[in-house]
Amino acid sequence: MAEPDTIARVQDAAGHRGDAEFLELLRWHRAVAGLPDLEWSSRGAYRQGVAELTDARARELLHDIRRASRDLGRHRHGADGRSLFRGGRTLADHRRQR
Repeated sequence: MAEPDTIARVQDAAGHRGDAEFLELLRWHRAVAGLPDLEWSSRGAYRQGVAELTDARARELLHDIRRASRDLGRHRHGADGRSLFRGGRTLADHRRQR
């Protein structure tokens, strides 16, 4: 179970993201943790969804929410293990040229 302080920080960070983007990240972290999907339209489902994560997983979710806020292009950072491409080259190639 995530600590109340971590849950509060996740809620604060999620308030700056859209519901769809936050839900996508939350569902991904719950799937990786092996937790079942919830009825997301029910009252308090987002808080329950975060609370059921371990504290380490909830902190990782918080990190991902903050990173998504900084990444305006909304590129996936290899969460699915695939290389990310822009302009025919991987993003790693773009970073190396800087």
